[in-house]
Amino acid sequence: MILLSLLLQYLGMETVGVPFLLGFPIVATALILRFRPKGRGRGVLRAIAFLCGVWALALVGAFVFGLEGLICIAMAVGPILLGTTFGGLIYIVYLRLQEAKKNGAKLVVVMPLLALVVLDGGLKNTEARVHSISNEIVIEAPPEVVFAMVKTIPDIRPEEVPTRFSHLLGVPKPTEARWVGGPDGVVRHSHWGPEVHFQERIVDVVENHEIAWEFEFPEGWVSERIEDPHVRVGGEYFDVLSGGYVLQDLGQQTRLTLTTRTWDGSRLGFYAKFWHHFFIEDFHEVVLELVKARVEAL
Repeated sequence: MILLSLLLQYLGMETVGVPFLLGFPIVATALILRFRPKGRGRGVLRAIAFLCGVWALALVGAFVFGLEGLICIAMAVGPILLGTTFGGLIYIVYLRLQEAKKNGAKLVVVMPLLALVVLDGGLKNTEARVHSISNEIVIEAPPEVVFAMVKTIPDIRPEEVPTRFSHLLGVPKPTEARWVGGPDGVVRHSHWGPEVHFQERIVDVVENHEIAWEFEFPEGWVSERIEDPHVRVGGEYFDVLSGGYVLQDLGQQTRLTLTTRTWDGSRLGFYAKFWHHFFIEDFHEVVLELVKARVEAL
């Protein structure tokens, strides 16, 4: 499996993309079943269970030896399981149809590999895209009170932020947001614990109505322990571009909308879109619920 992975990368196949995330498990599955110990994985259900066990150990090993981070592993589990199941079914059905043919097992390894190369070439021209992700909340307070709160949110205690799935993957909880003015304009500093510090360069402000910014991620903004090499901000596959708040006056209430725009260069289509929305909406909901709780407690 390791040699096959290195071979595909040597041939220029990207490790973030449909061909690798789906195709590699299919090809590796054929190899696993072809050379599995005797008596293991006989029958469809047992074979798939055996394959999933092998892949689970592989993913644990990738994390333990520092080859992949938890975020990348969580994102890859779905395609890997799908490819594993599909590859296992193909292999078993093929062998049952070709029991009398001596080279049947060899062909079932070569055919998916050839299809994988063709698929990779066909997806290379897929365009990157920008996702605009928004969430909103209604707060029992007028816009001027909410506006003052969203500019600076100091001393965020861990108990104020419910633990979410992204936190279990190693993403820290927010601890502070500070609005700082200077000769070069206004910058909002966001801290997520001691290991994350990025900036939001304010590009537009409409008092009590709107704040817009562009994200800045200076060198060393995040601990290497947290950032995953395959989903690195500003990297080949992922970036966070801009965002902002919009406040709508509802009388004695305010509808607060938080928007973030991200760049997706992975070419994973709907699957990448799901994960962009998952992580960004997770962060949005944390911030919006925090603002609501603090404002309504005034």
